[in-house]
Amino acid sequence: MTTQDHERILVKHAVTGRMFVNSGADDVIYELERPEGGGVVLTVRGISPWLAEEILGVQRELNVFHFEEPPGLPPVKHWFYVGENDVSYDEASSVLTIRAGSEITYKPDEYWA
Repeated sequence: MTTQDHERILVKHAVTGRMFVNSGADDVIYELERPEGGGVVLTVRGISPWLAEEILGVQRELNVFHFEEPPGLPPVKHWFYVGENDVSYDEASSVLTIRAGSEITYKPDEYWA
């Protein structure tokens, strides 16, 4: 089992709720990096050009989440703020890159326990 068996990322349109990427269901591979200077860089491989175009068109209205769901433990959810010009796409490698300057981390069991 890999770490991604117990983690997933979601990229959604905040206004309509449309799901663009769900690593738990879609054929994508992602990497989540936390550079020393702060923020987060999410790299998603396997994104088609048409989907990337749609995501880029609403990049200021994205909700990006990272869910950690370890077996037998409560989940941890991370919500990332994505601003203008924080999303890029490399068509040659089918890689979507999302940079987030800020993050809210929360544990649902602490709110609804």
